[in-house]
Amino acid sequence: MNKKKLKESIFSIDKAIQIVLDKTSVTHAIYEHILLPMEAFCFKAGNYWISNEFRQSLAESKKKFFTEEELNNPKLTKQLEKTLVKVFIAHRMRTHEYFLYNLRGSTYWEQKEYLTDTDRRLMLDKVGNQEAYEELTNKSKFYAVTKKYFGREVCIIDKELPPDEFISFVSRHSKFIVKPMEGSTGKDAEILTASTPDEARQIYAELAEKDQWVAEELIKQHPAMAAWNESSVNTLRVPTITTKYGCKILQPFFRTGRKGSVIDNAGQGGIFAVFDPDTGVITTDGVDEYGGRFECHPDSGMRYKGWQIPHYDEMKRLVEEIMQTLPSQPRYAGLDLSLTEQGWILVEGNYDGQFVGQIAERKGIRKQFIKYYLEDQNK
Repeated sequence: MNKKKLKESIFSIDKAIQIVLDKTSVTHAIYEHILLPMEAFCFKAGNYWISNEFRQSLAESKKKFFTEEELNNPKLTKQLEKTLVKVFIAHRMRTHEYFLYNLRGSTYWEQKEYLTDTDRRLMLDKVGNQEAYEELTNKSKFYAVTKKYFGREVCIIDKELPPDEFISFVSRHSKFIVKPMEGSTGKDAEILTASTPDEARQIYAELAEKDQWVAEELIKQHPAMAAWNESSVNTLRVPTITTKYGCKILQPFFRTGRKGSVIDNAGQGGIFAVFDPDTGVITTDGVDEYGGRFECHPDSGMRYKGWQIPHYDEMKRLVEEIMQTLPSQPRYAGLDLSLTEQGWILVEGNYDGQFVGQIAERKGIRKQFIKYYLEDQNK
């Protein structure tokens, strides 16, 4: 049996044990205090040879999250490593998640409240469909079915596109943003300028040779959003689940970029804050994915908590309409939206959008996700 199959078998057996033992406090105690430590001991033996991913994640977390005291004290290091192994086995929680969710000193049950990246993907794979995956992952396909909501011109760049079409696009939008067709977290997105057809042709040749790209007319955001940081388009991530009771928005968040950056994504240094899904009022401080927390935006000075997202009811109606419009009818999608002076527009859709709002809110949403995504369905 190879390492991957062995690791999957261990997780599968472990989950089966938990389902049986979680039924009463007594049997659960047997798992938490006897079986889980035994599993952790076996997993740790051999330097985590079953999971290279865990070993790498642990090494990165030591550099990023372990305190100096923990690193310099072998006993504390060993205790923390043991805890990280336990949460990885019991909850499929990666080491960076444990620290970003602020779970030092937490109990088994407190840890279980959080929806981990691995569990979310497993649930999506369990009931998702390939059509929804392709529709939400491929920017070209997504634009084709949601064009009316984009509020801007988009040009798909690949070797099949005649250069003259791109040159025509650039003649209307000499300054534009390009993104990888299947990119995420804003990585490799870049604002480019072409003043002449020759410059446009050169850009086309360079991009088409590398891969498929999306060129987009720049979004001119509403002044209320630009006030946070004018160099980036500051957007909403709206995790939306379609249920038999209608669309449910679960732990949405507002994203702001930093001064000089064109990207608001937290994975590229941006800051995010959770807002109330019913009212659109921000309820947390701003947070980044390095563990930093901010009462106010570090560049603009604007305070996060209590800020009302403008035209919020209009945004909620648009989200429901988009979810009903998508041909694949996905149960879940993470929709990104931007507010312009003409109203809300769609930036992009995400099949596997993370719930990083759990970091800002310090509150797990695993039970809610299971209820909306797996239980409150028409079928």
